[in-house]
Amino acid sequence: MGDSLRIMAISAHPADFCSRSGGTLIKHIRAGAQVRVIWLSHGETDESKLLFDQNPDISLDEVRRVRAQEAMDCVQVMGAEGRMLGFGDNPLRMTPARIEALAAEVQAFAPQVVLTHWRDELTYPTHWIAADAALKAVRHVKGTNDIRFFEPNIGTAARVGFQPDHYVDIGDVFEHKVEALRTLAAQPHLVEMYTTCNRWRGIEAGCRYAEAFVRHAPRVAVQQLLL
Repeated sequence: MGDSLRIMAISAHPADFCSRSGGTLIKHIRAGAQVRVIWLSHGETDESKLLFDQNPDISLDEVRRVRAQEAMDCVQVMGAEGRMLGFGDNPLRMTPARIEALAAEVQAFAPQVVLTHWRDELTYPTHWIAADAALKAVRHVKGTNDIRFFEPNIGTAARVGFQPDHYVDIGDVFEHKVEALRTLAAQPHLVEMYTTCNRWRGIEAGCRYAEAFVRHAPRVAVQQLLL
């Protein structure tokens, strides 16, 4: 694989990319791929409740600082690199200028594969907006068209029509993924939740732990014979 494969994950919040695709990214990093994560927001109001519960007087700027550090610690554990765009959340406003800025990030990295949120995640507007922005940004960049959607918000897959069309066996890197998830201290529940999620996807795929994806542009399997 070497340096020939570059994967970009476009994540609405600091933890989304790791909880949903961290094992897959770690496997590719170990195989020599380059991985870059782009965060559209700090998750300062959507996903930082614990920080406010622990310190009601904490400022939004401090929450953003803490979440940015957690995000960077996470990619460091994984062996990836990251860039925080920090557009704000609740709501995430992806203006034309911000989509252009995201497209510039895609252009600069020139990924062969882009991972992002499920395109129909209507149960979580910030994720839906992030997916829409990712699709628009990638369309601006010639030659980047292999987009894979990762899990929607846990527990909602059936409601939003997320039916995996391929899986990645992450059994051999699962503990490494858990190590990365633990850096996201403002969301400690993620370890238990995504252990369950990855185990379930593993049952579906016939392995111990797996992550599930849907291709934006489906590929048709062409075989010489059925068996």
